[in-house]
Amino acid sequence: MGLLGAPWLRLHGACLFLTTLALRAVGHPYDGSKLPNRIYPGVIALIKLVLSDMDNTLIPFGARHVSPRTLEAIHDVVNAGIHFGPDTGRDYVELMRFFHMDESCFMTGIMSNGKRVRVDGKDVKTYVFPHEWLQRIADALKPERGMFLVCFPMDTNLFNPGYVVGASEEEMNEYERLVHFNGGRVEDVPELDFIAAAIACNGDEKRHAYCQRLVAEACPEMETVMAVPNWFDVLPKGVNKASALDTILDAVGATRDEVVVFGDSGNDVAILSEVHYSVAVANATDEVKGVCNFHCGASAD
Repeated sequence: MGLLGAPWLRLHGACLFLTTLALRAVGHPYDGSKLPNRIYPGVIALIKLVLSDMDNTLIPFGARHVSPRTLEAIHDVVNAGIHFGPDTGRDYVELMRFFHMDESCFMTGIMSNGKRVRVDGKDVKTYVFPHEWLQRIADALKPERGMFLVCFPMDTNLFNPGYVVGASEEEMNEYERLVHFNGGRVEDVPELDFIAAAIACNGDEKRHAYCQRLVAEACPEMETVMAVPNWFDVLPKGVNKASALDTILDAVGATRDEVVVFGDSGNDVAILSEVHYSVAVANATDEVKGVCNFHCGASAD
């Protein structure tokens, strides 16, 4: 049964065919030639959910919008009755810009690295950081030049405000352009509900490792995962994309064998490791390629 005109994506006999259709569904120009040519007789797979990371997976890092082709493909998937959603460190309102203000593309998804899960336009799970944890991290980073905390509030808007703690104007402006947020400089973490936080850290791998040690010592309840170069996602231990997987699967009535997940970087590894239909884009890190069962073209393609 084909992709369109069916309530589910029903496939017979081949994981190869399954993954090829899923890749095309999210806009990758892909013909299946790079997948392992292995056929599984008798397999009947019902794909009910497609999840894709955003930066450097569904959209090249630094681009402001998904392509029109990708937007059209997502509509095809949704119109076929298959849930599609971003699986991303970015939060709900910020995704409006990426999808040309078209909310139908992200009515469902894992957002803010698992701290928000939405299904059919409703939050089914949210998590906010304890203020004390964020302040401890901010204090640890203040003495370090080119290394600072950015906090994103639960109550946000299309301007995507971020509270930049202890950075200079020049340092903040560099990352505003890189990551696309509107920063406001503060000396301490405000007493607000924050759903996301990140650390900017210029430098090489040695400096990145030093930054991670500072955070681990200041706040052992948190961990850091590099999402894009020089930018760490800050996550409460045990809260990530993978920890949200069961929540979203239960809400859409799917199992781990009925979801396809795409990713490229460190914050995707845990969730990709949880599903069979895990797909790495060609520009993914070696770690991601190692845990994925399938591979496709680069994000820029």
